[in-house]
Amino acid sequence: MDDQPSKQCRVCGQLKDRESATQKFGWSENDTHLPAAAAQLEIVRDLQPPSSRKLQIQRCPECQAYFLYQSDYEYLVNGSEDEEILTRLSAVEAQEYLDRPPTH
Repeated sequence: MDDQPSKQCRVCGQLKDRESATQKFGWSENDTHLPAAAAQLEIVRDLQPPSSRKLQIQRCPECQAYFLYQSDYEYLVNGSEDEEILTRLSAVEAQEYLDRPPTH
């Protein structure tokens, strides 16, 4: 993405343009997690408050790059399946999300 801050950023330079992770209750040996750098991103706007399925605009505290964070889950009889997706956004894409009214 041409309008993105440098991939040399100490925080988000460790993140791919799209990261995903899944956890399944009772199968922890197969769980994956977002990279540690994802935890350093700051929430700019929660687009689905107070939903437990998250849709958030997050920003790198160092270079100000934007990311879309999404989480989802499915309850099953033998436990739940959780998924997280983090996607790097261009400034234009981020602004489109920031201009949206929140869903309730």
